[in-house]
Amino acid sequence: MVVQDIRASDAEDLRWLRFGWLRSIRERTSTFSVVTATLLLYFGVLGVFELIESDITLFERALSAGTIAVCLGLFAMVAFVGVELPEWAGLVLIACHALVSTYYLGFSDERQNAIAAFQELPIMAMYFSWFYGAKVSRVGTLAIIVVVGTATAFGPFTGPGGLLGPVNIVGVALFTWMCLEAGIFMRHRIRLESHSDELTGTLNRRGFEAKTLAEMRRASRHERPLSVAVLDLDKFKDVNDGAGHAAGDFVLRAVTAQWMSMSRSTDIVGRLGGDEFAMLMPETDADDARVLMLRLREFASHPWSWGVAQLRPGDTVESLLNRADQAMYDDKRA
Repeated sequence: MVVQDIRASDAEDLRWLRFGWLRSIRERTSTFSVVTATLLLYFGVLGVFELIESDITLFERALSAGTIAVCLGLFAMVAFVGVELPEWAGLVLIACHALVSTYYLGFSDERQNAIAAFQELPIMAMYFSWFYGAKVSRVGTLAIIVVVGTATAFGPFTGPGGLLGPVNIVGVALFTWMCLEAGIFMRHRIRLESHSDELTGTLNRRGFEAKTLAEMRRASRHERPLSVAVLDLDKFKDVNDGAGHAAGDFVLRAVTAQWMSMSRSTDIVGRLGGDEFAMLMPETDADDARVLMLRLREFASHPWSWGVAQLRPGDTVESLLNRADQAMYDDKRA
């Protein structure tokens, strides 16, 4: 995988993250909170510079003061207390930035703030795509481009001899969208590499547990059945010892390909480690899950044991997998 090709020099490029204060922040809160707090610090500092100017209106002075109080206050909560910001806080930040940009580009005569608003749009688009995915970020960014672009086109900085022209507006819109798509691509690649098993094409343990947690929440919310099966290849060590690891890899790919092709499109296969796998079966109770397992094992190219567990109230991902794992060992002993 790509993560195995990281050089020592790549790690050295991030040595600034080793500072004790920064490391303690990253350990106490999420990456989303750290990145959001950094943007809040940036906007708060800009508000300080804006506030000391003498030619701003009373409304702009109040706007700057409010920006300073909110942005630096939230930054301090994340940096010094370790508060984890909710996801909606980022959406509020994006919406507020769009509104402020609309004001400065369409209704104010502050040239510096107008230029800054233009420069910040690509940054906000990339932030949008990092944390909110393709659907939400594309719709939201398109709305922002339309609103801010319209305000700019009819604002005080366009027209003959103005600060901005049609080329500037179109150029910023295109560059903003390019940054959005680059962020979406990087989000997809990172999630793919960190959640999938390269050898078999299944989810890895991290990806499977994340998917299982999401399905458990959905099943509990709608009171629908959900089952998990743990599957373990029998005598797999004999294959590796007798025919080599290449033969073992072939068996893993062949068996998982059978599981994925013969199961339903809604079923998810994950590799928990070595020759142990799991299958997530939404909308399936334990009895139906056992029927599916028997049908899959009937056509197995290599023998494997299995155990099924159905979601119960109060279950965690770990407890659900542990019950299925125990049932698998009972099947193996039998």
